[in-house]
Amino acid sequence: MYHKRALSYFNKTDESVYKAKCFNSLGVTYRKLNLEKEAFENYLQGLKLSKQFNNARGVSIALNGIGNVFLNTEQYDKALHFFKRALKIEIEEQNSRGQEYGFANIGEVYLIKQKYDSAYYYFDKSLQISLKKPRKESVAIKYTLLGKLYQKKGEYQKSIDEYKKALPNLKKYKNTRYLSKTFINIGYDKLYLNQYDKAYSHIINGLALAKKINSKENTTLGYEALVAYYSKTNNFEKALKAHKQAKIFHDSIVNLASQKSIISTQIAYETEEKDKEINKLAIDKKVSEKKAKENFKRFIITAVISLVSIAFLLFTLYLYRKNSDLELQQKNAELQNYILKISELKDQAKNNSTTDKDIFINFKDFNLSKREIEVLTHISNGLNNEEISGKMFVSKNTIKTHITHIYSKLDVKSRVQAIQKTNKK
Repeated sequence: MYHKRALSYFNKTDESVYKAKCFNSLGVTYRKLNLEKEAFENYLQGLKLSKQFNNARGVSIALNGIGNVFLNTEQYDKALHFFKRALKIEIEEQNSRGQEYGFANIGEVYLIKQKYDSAYYYFDKSLQISLKKPRKESVAIKYTLLGKLYQKKGEYQKSIDEYKKALPNLKKYKNTRYLSKTFINIGYDKLYLNQYDKAYSHIINGLALAKKINSKENTTLGYEALVAYYSKTNNFEKALKAHKQAKIFHDSIVNLASQKSIISTQIAYETEEKDKEINKLAIDKKVSEKKAKENFKRFIITAVISLVSIAFLLFTLYLYRKNSDLELQQKNAELQNYILKISELKDQAKNNSTTDKDIFINFKDFNLSKREIEVLTHISNGLNNEEISGKMFVSKNTIKTHITHIYSKLDVKSRVQAIQKTNKK
């Protein structure tokens, strides 16, 4: 076998992905030869390697293969479990071809379990995908599945119609396995429609093809069809012989030793998977605990840094507030001083106002002009001519002229005499 040669080559290399493909291909080959135990073991090896290297396509092929082994050995719930796992992967990978195959496989299990509505749903889903992307005999195979469904429901003419849709492509692509099964099933339908001659010829043709390719499954189906035919036509001796032949082929496919071997292999695989899962959980737990400790340390350090930062911030705020209070006290003191000075200035201005008023009254008695009174007031305050001119914004000569007029009107000859004369008044 070429797959075995390829496998022996890949065993000497590190090409694990190709090795997994070889195991899956060997599984397909053994299953077609009805060597279910060998098929199961190879699919299992393909599954392990594909999982190890995250090869989703390889995992799906292996799961479908294992499902088909369980289907052929009449362990339908287990078959359904593996088919659904495979379909989930194909949907996640958006692989339409894989989905087409997965829907068909699940439909077959539901058909055997006589859940016809569920079977039709999955068959139709598979057919719709096939029609969108026709691939060799893929559409024809879906028609054979619908034919089988109608046959199980007792709708024999509908079943024949679906099978006949499949025949041209099955012949074109020389798919002898499905062609054999299709002829036998058409024979069944013709038999239940009481078309005995046509039924017999179809069954014999299908059985011959099954023997040609050494398909034990189809050979069993052919002999079972002959049992039904001979029983219907009252040839019970031939019916008994056909029944014995059917039992021989059926028992060669499904025998207790084979089932036990497959189950023990499955248990060993599942135990290994559980051990891996437990070890992984233990490692994850250690990693989680280590991370938790590191996170706790980080939390403590962060908390300490945060507390120190808060304490520093509070101390800074305290100093700032204290400094602000001192500045405020200083401003208040300055403000008090300023208010005191204003008060003193007000009092001084009040006193000056009274004095000036008195002087003004005294000066008015001597017929002094307003400007002359202003000059005499500055003289009384002890200012010289230059200072008076600056205060009044006039020249010194103008001030001298005002002083001359003042002396004349007061009849005095000096500043002192002028001040004394006005004070006496």
